[in-house]
Order: sequence, then structure tokens, then C-alpha cells
Amino acid sequence: MTAHFGQLIAAIDNPLDGVLPDFSIFGAEFTELWQKLLGGLWAIGIVICVAFFIVGITQMAGASSGGNPTNYKMARNQAMWGGISLGVLAALAVIVGAIFAVFS
Repeated sequence: MTAHFGQLIAAIDNPLDGVLPDFSIFGAEFTELWQKLLGGLWAIGIVICVAFFIVGITQMAGASSGGNPTNYKMARNQAMWGGISLGVLAALAVIVGAIFAVFS
């Protein structure tokens, strides 16, 4: 039964073989629009990450002077995640390009 199943799988051709994504089919206006929208969302994400990073750092300063270790830890986590998110967003084009390079 296993050999029959393997023969069945081998007989099916890949329907996506040789097909590549191409946005030019929708026209230059569409390409320009989605690039502007994606760029705007990317910029908003960067601004939000910077805001979280700044708030986390200022809360760390307040918590360390107040002597509350729980508040300091929470503020440190917020600053850390804001910084990591900012780094990932800054390198987003490189990350996506690397993923395409590895899997293509």
C-alpha cells in the first residue's frame, strides 16, 4: 500500500513550478499604491517602537530611583521589547530578502 501511495504522489505535477509573483500585472498605479501603504505602515511601526523604548527607559529611571524592583523589571522588559522590535523593523528589508534568498 505504501508503494502505491508513493507512486500516486510522484505522478502529481507541481502547479506552481516556474510561477513567480509579479505585481506588474495590476499596473504601475497599484504597485505605487501598495508600496506607499507598506512604507507608511512600516514608518508607523518604527515610531510606535521608539515610543515604547523611550517610555520604558524613562520608567526604568523612575523605578530605580524609587527602589521598586518589580516596577524596574517591568520597565526594563518594556524597553527591551521596544528595542528588539525597533531593531527588527529597522532590518525588515534585509530579513525579508534573506528569507527569499534562502527559500528560493
